[in-house]
Amino acid sequence: MGYTLEVGAPYSKQVNWPKSAANLVLNEAYVEIIYAFDGLASSERAAFNTGVAAFAVVPGDRHLMWCHRFETLPSSGDQPTSLGWGDSPWEAHRQRDRIVGVPGRAGEPFPVHMVLVDSGTGIVEALRVVDLDGDLADAFRHAVARQFALPHDEAAASREINAVYQRHPSTQSLLSEATAGQLIPALDN
Repeated sequence: MGYTLEVGAPYSKQVNWPKSAANLVLNEAYVEIIYAFDGLASSERAAFNTGVAAFAVVPGDRHLMWCHRFETLPSSGDQPTSLGWGDSPWEAHRQRDRIVGVPGRAGEPFPVHMVLVDSGTGIVEALRVVDLDGDLADAFRHAVARQFALPHDEAAASREINAVYQRHPSTQSLLSEATAGQLIPALDN
């Protein structure tokens, strides 16, 4: 990355954050996922920062769907806290200001830099690095290659994404089409 991220400081590359979104950045040198949420409780920030993380990829011809979930495990009778399943479409041709690519070679895992941003303030609330296993990494590589094999067609990509959402009213339903997924254990506190 050509910039520094720090908890408590503004994220420097975005001005208007949606209230709830995940923005995927795929580059040959690094992968970054920026999660923007408005008004998270401290337990929800903890779920992102140290909880169990689950990821899945659902590729299309002109897009991919990135599915994610963060959850704390119950301890001492506490209720688990979850940033429930969410999903976000990503199109290679729409990634701006950065060259699209996926780190490493086939079968190799790679690290993902995850950033939690308060969408109301633009302030970085948490940072976490996780390693995606070879299967999930290869799912990204395949999905990106699949998109670049076709000419850019924004209208076709939008139709494809809309069709996915019509077939799957929830992320849990969408997971049935995932080609790869990974569960990352909680970090020890």
